[in-house]
Amino acid sequence: MDSPELNFVVSTKMVFSSSEILVEGVLMFLVAVIGIFLNIISVFYFAQLKHQRAFHRLLLTLALMDTLHLISSAFTFSIANLSYTYASHTWHYIVPYSLPIAQSSMTGSVYLTISLTVERYFSVVKPFYQMRNRWLRSSLCLAFPGIVFSLLFTLPNYFMLKTVYIEDPVLKAIPTNESFLEEIDLAGMNNSVTNITTKLAGSIQLLVRDSVPFQVIGFASVPAIQFADFRSNGTYITVYVMWLHLLFNTIIPFTILLALNTAIYKRLVSLPSSISVRRTTEGNLRRREIRLARISLLIVIIFIICHSLKILPSIFEILGYPPELIPGILPLSHLLLTINCSVNFLIYYLASGRALSRLLPGSSYRAQRRSSDNPNQSLIVTQYSEVSSPENMETSF
Repeated sequence: MDSPELNFVVSTKMVFSSSEILVEGVLMFLVAVIGIFLNIISVFYFAQLKHQRAFHRLLLTLALMDTLHLISSAFTFSIANLSYTYASHTWHYIVPYSLPIAQSSMTGSVYLTISLTVERYFSVVKPFYQMRNRWLRSSLCLAFPGIVFSLLFTLPNYFMLKTVYIEDPVLKAIPTNESFLEEIDLAGMNNSVTNITTKLAGSIQLLVRDSVPFQVIGFASVPAIQFADFRSNGTYITVYVMWLHLLFNTIIPFTILLALNTAIYKRLVSLPSSISVRRTTEGNLRRREIRLARISLLIVIIFIICHSLKILPSIFEILGYPPELIPGILPLSHLLLTINCSVNFLIYYLASGRALSRLLPGSSYRAQRRSSDNPNQSLIVTQYSEVSSPENMETSF
């Protein structure tokens, strides 16, 4: 939505390139629909869990936030690339609201991902500290600061755009063989209205677009988008749009996620092998937790991949170049953010221990049957949890 001319009024004549239609239209819309479907499934799944923990409620909140972003970004970017009617008549009324909601929900999704990692960090690395501080086991305490910060941080965006009405000329094509056109320099009159006098039609208004002449036969009031005046303030652009967004939406989240997930992995690898349980069972549990730690690192890698491309337009603006310096970078960045909001649940779902088995028919019964067949299973889990976490391993992950 950034424009080199910051108070530029976006007219109804929206033209998209073929790459924008493919990436930001078809692919992004398809991914968004699939992501919304998966996130809705996750909401119902975690809402009906009998034994909800902070981790489950955080996942549910993340799914809701991601769904909000997918819907708002689809209305802001995708549908306009697919429907000319929507782009010409509806988009101008929706985007002043859908764009800031998309920005708020994206920031909220970033910090909810951090909240999930923080919950896992204290469950694995510092379980006794988590036991002494009850707020670390509360999904509300973990999620609320990030959500509030997301709303406050993106608050200026809710006042950045507004719908206005402009007088758009109604045009009638002029045959190029008209004699009066021979005396006019069409190349020097692009996008300007000029009053000329002809022998047959008398005085007419001439508008030239791309060296093609048109007669202006009237004006129609059409909707358009206009940036607020503060969006052209140099200090606002430098401090808020460029540096603060880069710092709080990219650099700080990347640093926290990498640091905490590295600490989790190191803790699991360093767990002592001599635990008061059967060695084979302890080894299986340990290998499972190491696998989950690797999955959490994979989550961070996917997060970084999907969010890293958006750094380039910010760097270009900081250096004084337009974000469109690399063709197609903005649509591709939007697509990657949509993918990240669509796959978060799948990745965390695999990392939640037994959650995947619940999708398989009869797996819950078989798990209960194996547990009842092994009376020492609950004791084994309890003893292992006392070493690595104040809660059972399914809750911690």
